[in-house]
Amino acid sequence: MALIERCLSDYGALPVATQVSPNDQMQNQWYLEVGRSAVEVILAGLMSSYVPQVNRVLDLPCGHGRVLRHLVRMFPTAEFHACDLDADGVRYCAEQFGAVPVVSRPELSEVDFGTKYDLIWVGSLFTHVAEPQCRSWLAHLAKFLTARGIVVATMHGRWSQSVHQRMPYIGEDRWQEIVNGYHARGYGYADYVSSESVDHVPGNYGISLARPSAILSMLEHLEGIRVFSYSERAWADHQDVVVYGKPAVDEAW
Repeated sequence: MALIERCLSDYGALPVATQVSPNDQMQNQWYLEVGRSAVEVILAGLMSSYVPQVNRVLDLPCGHGRVLRHLVRMFPTAEFHACDLDADGVRYCAEQFGAVPVVSRPELSEVDFGTKYDLIWVGSLFTHVAEPQCRSWLAHLAKFLTARGIVVATMHGRWSQSVHQRMPYIGEDRWQEIVNGYHARGYGYADYVSSESVDHVPGNYGISLARPSAILSMLEHLEGIRVFSYSERAWADHQDVVVYGKPAVDEAW
């Protein structure tokens, strides 16, 4: 509880930066609220785990700091690494929030972060990739955790079927392809068409939909980690949040 109390105290000590990059494609009326919600799910993740202190944090994909602007307030003494395919976003996070810039690669498993993290925040990355990438990247990130580090990652879960009816994620023909895969295998995916995508993401990029059981099954097959929690609609009352990391589930007492 001491870590949580300290995080809350530090977060409230200074205001969160409200200036947003003109190049930030995520900017809308919910921008600061969504970032604030990430604080809440990360605190819940810390409470469910054994992280003793947060000295180094990876924000992936960082964008232009929608969440990072909150994290630098919550962990004022930590070192932050900001990673994204969007080089402009990475540069902005380095300049505005003092983060170490890490320009990613389309195949995340090719990125060697060269260090270990107490916390890896993955906000809306797995929501855009196919099942093989999701499985591979969950495993890849686990390699860069400290002895008690955690990954807090978001997914499109069951509730996203209702969200699509109000605010479509993707064209209806491809949404049906996603839903078919979801019902058949627990994980559905389809690529965006060019008009729905973004220039800085080449190759496969679209929308995924996953059952909690599908994500948990992937994590069950990873050696050296344990699942700490899975919460539906936890991030901004929208995306599911899974927390996994170390120590391993089979580590001896």
